[in-house]
Amino acid sequence: PPPPRSPSALDRAQCLEFAVGSIARVLGPDFAVIDSYPTRVRLPDEPLMLVDRIVTIDGQPRCLTSGRVVTEHDIHAGAWYLDGGRIATCIAIEAGQADLFLSAYLGVDFHTRGLAVYRLLDAAVTFHRGLPRPGQVIRYDIRIERFFRQGDTILFKFGFEGSVDGEPLLTMKNGCAGFFTAAELAAGKGVVQTTLDTRPRPGILPDDAAELPPFAKESYSAAQLDALRAGDPAGCFGSLFEGRRLPDGLRLPGGRMKLVDRVTHLDPAGGRFGAGIIRAEADIDPNAWFLTCHFVDDRVMPGTLMYECCLHTLRIYLLRLGWIAEVEDLVCEPVPGVASVLKCRGQVTAATRTVTYEVILKERGYRPEPYALADALMYADGKLIVEITNMSVRLTGLTREMIATRWASGGRQPSVVETKQQGADAPRSPARFDRRHILAFAIGKPSDAFGEPYRVFDEGRFVARLPGPPFSFLDRITRIEAEQYKMVAGGVLEAQYDVPPDAWYFTAERQPIMPFAVLLEIALQSCGFLAAYAGSALTSPVDLAFRNLEGEAELLDAVTPSAGTLTTRVRLLRVSSSGGMIIQAYEFAVRGGSREVYRGQTTFGFFSRDALGQQVGIREAKPYDVTGGYGFDYPRDAPFPDDRLRMIDRIECFVPDGGPHGLGFIEGRKVVDPEEWFFKAHFYQDPVWPGSLGLEAFLQLLKAAAVQYWPESRNGRFQTCVNKPHRWRYRGQVVPTSKEVTVQAVLTAREDATRTLTADGFLLVDGLIIYQMNDFTLRVDQPT
Repeated sequence: PPPPRSPSALDRAQCLEFAVGSIARVLGPDFAVIDSYPTRVRLPDEPLMLVDRIVTIDGQPRCLTSGRVVTEHDIHAGAWYLDGGRIATCIAIEAGQADLFLSAYLGVDFHTRGLAVYRLLDAAVTFHRGLPRPGQVIRYDIRIERFFRQGDTILFKFGFEGSVDGEPLLTMKNGCAGFFTAAELAAGKGVVQTTLDTRPRPGILPDDAAELPPFAKESYSAAQLDALRAGDPAGCFGSLFEGRRLPDGLRLPGGRMKLVDRVTHLDPAGGRFGAGIIRAEADIDPNAWFLTCHFVDDRVMPGTLMYECCLHTLRIYLLRLGWIAEVEDLVCEPVPGVASVLKCRGQVTAATRTVTYEVILKERGYRPEPYALADALMYADGKLIVEITNMSVRLTGLTREMIATRWASGGRQPSVVETKQQGADAPRSPARFDRRHILAFAIGKPSDAFGEPYRVFDEGRFVARLPGPPFSFLDRITRIEAEQYKMVAGGVLEAQYDVPPDAWYFTAERQPIMPFAVLLEIALQSCGFLAAYAGSALTSPVDLAFRNLEGEAELLDAVTPSAGTLTTRVRLLRVSSSGGMIIQAYEFAVRGGSREVYRGQTTFGFFSRDALGQQVGIREAKPYDVTGGYGFDYPRDAPFPDDRLRMIDRIECFVPDGGPHGLGFIEGRKVVDPEEWFFKAHFYQDPVWPGSLGLEAFLQLLKAAAVQYWPESRNGRFQTCVNKPHRWRYRGQVVPTSKEVTVQAVLTAREDATRTLTADGFLLVDGLIIYQMNDFTLRVDQPT
């Protein structure tokens, strides 16, 4: 084994003693009484005891408050869990298991007295890079935030960061676990799905049907799945796959990782997204290794292994889809930046006979490696016990082109971009780009979107990108009237975005209206695509970032979940270059069907890193200085947004009749979290707080003020006023190293009869004014 990378507070032998032996021999005589209890919190036994050393322990023993533990796991050559030469996804998560140790160190057993056992309830896991290999060490920084009670049940909130050689590997957030009696576990109802959870909605699929082998509804026996473990796809899927072999990284895992016994149903057009569904089963041996080791006095299947079961089921679907090639060093691993949410509301024990996995495809494509997103459900003897949202996988080392060369093309015509890459003359008809090209420019290889001239940005040079999921709001470019790679005024682009009725932002907003930030992004991202199509970045030898500078627009109609497809038309009005900077002005109009819903003009700039580093803010502006008033925590319940969209932590000062106009003043603050989802989505290799979310923070201030003025507004519907122009100006940026954002709003009009607010304001980062907002409005309507 490799030597320890850090001095150890506890070595592996002590961790194993904690798992299967005496807690007193590890934590001292103060804990001796716990060894007499029928159960206690433990780490798993071998082979699932993955803590090779505990480096740091912070916290007061037996205090049952907060604490921290830092652990390490060594990845050895030949380890039983390796998949394609990398650590298996579930093991990378499970190795952060020392929240178990930490909860015991903080004294939870003194309260449960061995009568309640640990169960994971919730977790959200995001990977940030590829899975590590043998010889590498994963370090986990694990924190328990707090313990709390629900009735007689003790629960705790926790999370961790995993890193390899100082580089972030994965983050686990919103972790929640509890300690439950046998009666409470038996009375559990499992996962209860809402109507929204099962409501049909369109999935996202590429136009690759002609490149892949055909298939319909199918099922596979245990012997057929064993063929996939042996690398023989024809032995499972039939003669279409004759003569093909699966590399190690694509084979269905076996040995201890044999987690799927048969596939009972596969439908490529099934599922609530219409993008495919697969159901599989496994028979539970009461002496299965994962039960006997997890835990020695409380045998239950690990939640992380349940996640892996569903991943294997998804892999079977992708193999049958035709995503195969004889390529070495190919691996199935999570898609970086996608948060997979795990909800556990039941257990698999030795008494369980059969488990069922149901995986519902919701999105797949190429970036350029094939990737897929799915929701998954797991049943124990027919009872729904686990729900996974946004389970992701990508086939690193594989590309669409590799797959296409192994299957008949079916006469598919090359796209505009592919024609350019082949050196042919550009077609006379307008260029069209699909979701594959948009994602390639956002988070993949720019040349896959814009052709050979952009290959210089695939590796090495930086290029300004579009936002990535979940902040990507372009589905296709339907029309372009401009010459590619020519940065001249007059170019026109039309783009479309299909509004999902159950989009995450409707749920996060807790209102049946598209958040202002999303509508603004729909317009601005179309401008960004046209700027890239025009080859703006190609005109400079220096790497340039893309920033919105200012704009003026007006809302013409609210966008609801039933909006369908929105079409955005943008025109490049003006272009100028000076001092290494490029300034571009655009006009835009967003329409739903035949009606316009939003229109305006905006200005963008391309700036060097040095220019962005010299942040001076809005020079002539001064923060508002208002005395008096009162503060309060920003509301966390409906109708205010949830954590994904909440851009204010606390209202620091609300003065009902304050401000320069005597109509009202409100100030809010937010601590900058460098791990916020929007930094990862906006932008790839250039994390910056989206300006649209700064404007959203300003509107959230007005929502808080509205409820203070009119308490009955809590039952109303917040929306921006129509036909009221508003303006914004940006002269700086919020980056992950920033500390705190302050947002100030002064009311310029307050109409009690219509419950309408109009306001101007500023956004400050670490005391510097960088955004200015004018004439933004908020009206509260009665609910419909």
